[in-house]
Amino acid sequence: MRLLLIAALIAGVAWVLFRNVQERRQAWLSRLALPGRWQGDQDGVHYRLELSGDLDGGQYREVNEGPSGRKEETGRWHLSGNSVVFEPEGGAVSSCDLRLFETGRIGLHGPGRERRVYVRQGDNVVMLPRRRG
Repeated sequence: MRLLLIAALIAGVAWVLFRNVQERRQAWLSRLALPGRWQGDQDGVHYRLELSGDLDGGQYREVNEGPSGRKEETGRWHLSGNSVVFEPEGGAVSSCDLRLFETGRIGLHGPGRERRVYVRQGDNVVMLPRRRG
């Protein structure tokens, strides 16, 4: 009987810890709010990163424009711990360290994205007045 009680107690503590970790991760994902449009400039290159899908993965499109021309990459992305993993179509998978500086401002560091700072691009939606008539 004691063993059953101890096992139930351990299972209860494990469930509470697991739930707490899940809630904290969900809060972190909500704060990151990665899906959307991100942009930045570095060494004369303007880069835009569009992430779509869920809070922890989906599709991406990145466009870099600079003196050497325009480069576009599309594929899938997902979070793995504190890293963003990019899986380009027809290319090699790369993993970038993710840093949250403040809401709407992140940093990525990894192959092809060394020390990049991205700022969330605001919506440019303008409400039009309703037609009367």
